[in-house]
Amino acid sequence: IFLFLFTLGCNNKIETPPENSIPFLTFSVNQKAGYVEVYLNYWDIGKGKIIMTNKVLYIVTAPPGRTGNPKILDWEPSVHFYGPPLSWDGESYIYLSSQYHNVKNSFNFKIKMFDDPILDAKYASGKVIKDYDLFNYSQNLQIQTKNVGGSNYLKEKYGDFIFRVFDDGKIIDKNIKISLYNDVFNGGISSAEAYLYDKDKKEVKALYLYYDNEGVGHFLICTVNLEKGTYQWHEVTGVSGCIPNMNQNDISIIGNNFYVPLCGCYIGVINSDDYTCKLFDQQEIFKSLSFYNAPIYCGGYPAIPGEYKNFLILNGTVDYGEKTEDETLSENYRHLWIVFNTKTNEIAQILEWSSLEPQFIVVRDKNGKELSKVETDKLIKDISKLYNVNGESYIKGFFIFENFIRFPHKNGG
Repeated sequence: IFLFLFTLGCNNKIETPPENSIPFLTFSVNQKAGYVEVYLNYWDIGKGKIIMTNKVLYIVTAPPGRTGNPKILDWEPSVHFYGPPLSWDGESYIYLSSQYHNVKNSFNFKIKMFDDPILDAKYASGKVIKDYDLFNYSQNLQIQTKNVGGSNYLKEKYGDFIFRVFDDGKIIDKNIKISLYNDVFNGGISSAEAYLYDKDKKEVKALYLYYDNEGVGHFLICTVNLEKGTYQWHEVTGVSGCIPNMNQNDISIIGNNFYVPLCGCYIGVINSDDYTCKLFDQQEIFKSLSFYNAPIYCGGYPAIPGEYKNFLILNGTVDYGEKTEDETLSENYRHLWIVFNTKTNEIAQILEWSSLEPQFIVVRDKNGKELSKVETDKLIKDISKLYNVNGESYIKGFFIFENFIRFPHKNGG
């Protein structure tokens, strides 16, 4: 009996993730139960394999939308919009919404629940009758804002910010009014694109994007001193011009640097300490993947899927067919999740899905060698049984563009 119980316990024990592994989440629609299950997995870049815990971290309770087909529900908003964590570093903490998430297993993460409904402004007779507060998140930080987004921020001289810091178990609330409407910004700017909390200095670095009168993009950093209740603006040097509109899903944080997607497949690395930006070209990185024998296109949504420790996750698409008239992908393409080591400036490993072999997701090394593969239907539970509004199975690639795979991401809102 003792040996049986001992063996049973070992079999049920979740494999301890290797030190050089990257955690990620997969979203599975439980159509019978009527909710989305979120599974924790690990990408072992040391051995080149995927480790599935096969246990649910939390469920997403946001209901699906209806479609023209009564037999098909639209699960995309439940996964893409309501599903992801509010903020997650992949190793120590995860922030979730008490409105849409229900925890099943903690996996030793420090889980913090936030009661912040995602609601649009209310309108009556074409006028705004209620604007809701906006909430943003980063490691050890929640930011609650008023008069900084939607229709009202240009009418207000100051935006109201509540910086809520979780420092050594304590909660620090600091209410600060910040001017977002003045000559520096040629009119006004909306809410910040990213936030970074410096625990030692008790400062928050907020990254803002604005466009001048000629439509040229610029980045600013607002340094907020939480102890003094003061703030200073600094313009980021080394980048300007074609900067696409972005949101917080597009910006990653590693150390004290913001990683922002720019035009032409470039990524800007903004140093929050000296307010400078250096650029690197993803196409230069992709040149080492010549074994694909076809151009690799950057982009996707989000442009930078996530980050973990010193690793940046990049999107890449290899299209082997001719583009259609509407510039959509051909029937023969591969989607790549590329692990880029920001310390060595090298590709560490690749996760690949092929439209010609949709039943598998392959792990490859930086030289193209296949290291292992996992069944798509097992990694993203029963994704082949989920159909879109046109009656097509999600296994054809829809799970990629609707983000059924999520990597750690600190910057959220």
